[in-house]
Amino acid sequence: MTEGLTTELLMQNGAEALSLAKGTMLFNQGDNAEYFWQVARGKVKMSRYSELGREFVQGYFGEGQSFGEPPFFAKSTYPAAAFVVEDAIVWRIGREAIMKLLKERFDIHVWLVEALSERLIYKSMMLSEVAIEEAEHRLRSLITYLAREHDPASDYIVMLTRQQLADMTGLRVETVIRTIKHLESKGYLTIRKRRVVWFSKRKRIEGKKI
Repeated sequence: MTEGLTTELLMQNGAEALSLAKGTMLFNQGDNAEYFWQVARGKVKMSRYSELGREFVQGYFGEGQSFGEPPFFAKSTYPAAAFVVEDAIVWRIGREAIMKLLKERFDIHVWLVEALSERLIYKSMMLSEVAIEEAEHRLRSLITYLAREHDPASDYIVMLTRQQLADMTGLRVETVIRTIKHLESKGYLTIRKRRVVWFSKRKRIEGKKI
């Protein structure tokens, strides 16, 4: 699936590029959703907090990915807050401009429907995983989902930290570290330069390690 609006399209439609440092909050839980957002560089996290202060990570968004769309199109408030987790450049475009663009460009409209559909599939999958599955199954399901568009014949580098994997699976970071070691011993993955490398399907079947 093609990701994101091009820089040219965003600029032509009056989008504003914001240069943001790590830790910057883009919007808070409960704020009115007034803009369409897309990451140009860096990484953004969306999180929801319970009354007791517990964090529930909705997702991490990188280059070319949009975020916060459902409340924007519903003219509602954000159910989660958005934070910059790596120094970033983020595009911001107003409602009138993005609606005009979607009316004029059917291909962009289709891209957005695909992106939102993928998001719904992910949320449905993770809700069931967190509710009933053990740590290993949760982690394998998440990595398989992240690698869904990657060439299955080659290894996949997971560009998330152990803490981020924990946030997205509802596990403690210590549990994620132990589970990664267990999956490594079973031939699912290896660690290269501190990154998790998920083996290709063929290697997993053959139980090879490199």
